[in-house]
Amino acid sequence: MIETLRAEDRPVQRIVVGFDTRLLSEKFAATAAQLIASNGISVEIVPRDVPSPVISSMVLERSAAAGITFTGSHNAPEYGGLKIYTSDGILAPEEFTDRVEARFDELEVSREDTFLPRVELIESHDPKPVYLQRLQDLIDWEAIRASGLKLVVDPLFGSAREYLDHILLENEVAVDVIHNTRDPYFGGYAPDCTSENLSRLREVMRRTGAGLGLSTDGDGDRFGILDHGARMCDSSLAIALILDYLARRRGLKGGVGYTVATSGLVNAVARAHDLELIETGVGFKNFGPLLVDGTLEYAGEESAGLAWARHLPERDGVLACLLAAEMVAVEGKGMVELARELAARVGTFSFRRVQIPLTARSHEIYQQRLAQNWKEINGFRIVEIDRRDGLKLIFEGGGWILIRIAGTEPKIRLYAEGRTSEERRHLMHLARQLFSQPRS
Repeated sequence: MIETLRAEDRPVQRIVVGFDTRLLSEKFAATAAQLIASNGISVEIVPRDVPSPVISSMVLERSAAAGITFTGSHNAPEYGGLKIYTSDGILAPEEFTDRVEARFDELEVSREDTFLPRVELIESHDPKPVYLQRLQDLIDWEAIRASGLKLVVDPLFGSAREYLDHILLENEVAVDVIHNTRDPYFGGYAPDCTSENLSRLREVMRRTGAGLGLSTDGDGDRFGILDHGARMCDSSLAIALILDYLARRRGLKGGVGYTVATSGLVNAVARAHDLELIETGVGFKNFGPLLVDGTLEYAGEESAGLAWARHLPERDGVLACLLAAEMVAVEGKGMVELARELAARVGTFSFRRVQIPLTARSHEIYQQRLAQNWKEINGFRIVEIDRRDGLKLIFEGGGWILIRIAGTEPKIRLYAEGRTSEERRHLMHLARQLFSQPRS
């Protein structure tokens, strides 16, 4: 990575390093800090696990050339990974990470596993105060307090513990907190904000009568929201509701970014407020440069990623949860009621995503589907084909299906959206049929 940074003729004086709650993440981070320092570069490492968005904040706070954090994000406990942030506080683009990976492959077979430690170049820095201050200045705390809204917070044993709950408690908001200890195994399941994984949050909400349940994934950059009555709020719906709220109440006027896999509800809300729309392939890193240069003010993707440029140019699950709480407090209505009102204004959309295993056979079928010249499926006429990220088939009337290979796990993801739940179920059936047998 250092060689790649230096090849861009940028000064590389400081790099920040973080890690999540996974087994050995702090060891990887400590070793990485030593390796970076051995190259004569100052390193600042976090004193404890932190959410990934905090590394984005830390890069900006410390004017670092880059940031890295060791995390498996929302994936199962046995997964690990590494995120690289640029000096702008955004995830490094694919062309940068591809060069890093290529150089690693070259060095792995030739370089000795030795280096000269330079501990004098390594310092500890706590990014929590500056990060929390960003949120403190952005959220309408008085509205949340005045509403009497009672919350339950579930960080899923991840690195957002003592961040989301901390700032709520500091602002005298009634909060119950669960799963707020470090567990490298995340209770035995993937720290993903799915309805199944939030069953304990649902139980506590029902027992306490809480009006909102807020959850973050393993590294705190994704969110999950349960409405009053412990009903799961679809992430695309939450992104659309928050966008509508910010446009109506908080003066959001800039561009809106969304991915090919995100519900058309987000598009409909943006159009209703006459906001510029920019569509990208799947992956939040596609939004980063556009959030930095001012092209986008807001960005969302269906996998529970949300960014508001007034905070950071990066997705942040803690921010999403706080904006949801503010919205419910200000409007005095639950997410379901707000969704009904939104549908009355912009129309109804029914969206779903499922996944199937990526095997040699399913990959072969996927490649065949990708290469086909599509005109219709079972009488449904196709009006547009998008191959930027997988295969998206758009039908007359606006319904669509998308098939694509997941970027972080061996899965093929199937997406379908219609204007009604019946249409969406039928389209998802078509998407599944694509993998039943190859078409001639």
